[in-house]
Amino acid sequence: MKDQSARRPRLLFLNPPAPLVVIRDYYCSKTSRSNYLFPPVDFVMQSGLLGTDYQLYFLDAVRDRLSEAATLARVKEIRPDVVFFLAGAVNYPGDLQFVAGLAEPGRIFIGSGDIFLSDPISWLTRYPFLNAVALNFTNHDVCYYLQGQYERIRRMAYRTQAGDLVAVVDEAANSRINVGTPCHALFVDPRYRFPFAKSGKFTVFLTDFGCPFHCSFCVMSSLPYGYRPNDEALAELHALNRLGIKELFWINQTFGVKRRGTLELLSDMAAFSSLFSWTTFCRPDLLDEQLVSSMKKAGCHTIIMGVESGDDEILRRYHKEYTREQIAAAFALCRRHRIRTVGTFILGLPGETRETIKATGRLAREIGCDFASFHVAVPRAATKLRQEAVQAGKIDSEDYTMDQAGSYVVLTPDGMEQKELLALKKKIVLEFYLRPAYLVRQLFQVRSFYEWTNMAYQSFFLVFSTITARWKSR
Repeated sequence: MKDQSARRPRLLFLNPPAPLVVIRDYYCSKTSRSNYLFPPVDFVMQSGLLGTDYQLYFLDAVRDRLSEAATLARVKEIRPDVVFFLAGAVNYPGDLQFVAGLAEPGRIFIGSGDIFLSDPISWLTRYPFLNAVALNFTNHDVCYYLQGQYERIRRMAYRTQAGDLVAVVDEAANSRINVGTPCHALFVDPRYRFPFAKSGKFTVFLTDFGCPFHCSFCVMSSLPYGYRPNDEALAELHALNRLGIKELFWINQTFGVKRRGTLELLSDMAAFSSLFSWTTFCRPDLLDEQLVSSMKKAGCHTIIMGVESGDDEILRRYHKEYTREQIAAAFALCRRHRIRTVGTFILGLPGETRETIKATGRLAREIGCDFASFHVAVPRAATKLRQEAVQAGKIDSEDYTMDQAGSYVVLTPDGMEQKELLALKKKIVLEFYLRPAYLVRQLFQVRSFYEWTNMAYQSFFLVFSTITARWKSR
């Protein structure tokens, strides 16, 4: 009997090469400041939808440290019929220039990434090799497009067989997501690293898409919120267990939005919580005793919270919808449950002053977070912040090259130069991480050789990236 899979088209998930370690997935685009890297969730989710109809291949040139020539040679070996690739502002236009060089007659190219969220039709016009851009990696649009079922597409820009350019963005929020069980075996690799992982056997896990909140600097507010049913999520967890996975980066952008369903899933997970430990994102105003306790019992050891600013007026201006008091209470609650915390902060938003930036640094130290991630303001695609920055003449509407991690500065408050903002950021980072009491506390929290080596590795690259950060000429 002939192998039936041999007749299926070949689809390649491609993370293109880059000069630095970069992360491009989930409409984010940044350099990896502490040299971490995890499987691209765009591909993981789509593998559950495409695995039955296509022979799936995965090539991560960033993880494998492949040059452009070596990546090209690997693609030629695979001979894909379809290339589903990532592209990001952090390495634009290099990403698209490289992928364009892979074009062959009949080969289909579908892109996913932050740059495509702004005026997706313009990208199809600018790059004729590009057949479509996916604007939601958890729906069936890629399947429908490849099958020619254009009438079923809900959130995608694409080129029809007749050459017409079409953009459809009418997907409803608060909808159910069904992706089946992703083909995780394709993506599990020990070369992936995560700074908060307690085991090297880790991968990404997703149950919600997008975010229903409206922070004006965040691209997630432009995406339609969707959620997976618990039975599908549990089936995936059992599949991960069979693969030997011990650690999850539960990559929901805001954990616990569907509170009742979340608590039910956590209760089911608690029955086998020893199989997994995990990290996730959450908002300070969503955390309470019941949720945090349930997360802890289900294996959560680290919560990443978007603090953003130490000034209540800045929080209000950018629609965070919580206060410094709520932030402090959430971090204290996590400490009581012995869950590590990571605070993320944005420095230099329009309207800020030197004093508000310094207040953010003080708050990071006062709330007692175990780790802090300090970013400069980035006018990301499809955000209100970008729209306002373009209208104010602070950035060019065609300038897509930027780094969400803040390795260089493209936007500053009025009256502040890029060099000064970068100096303030460096000072805040070093003041946070070089406190003797903080260093001693971190050393005593380490529980395994893997955690020790991982922390040392990540710390070296964090300090190095902070010292070598630069500003971008306007």
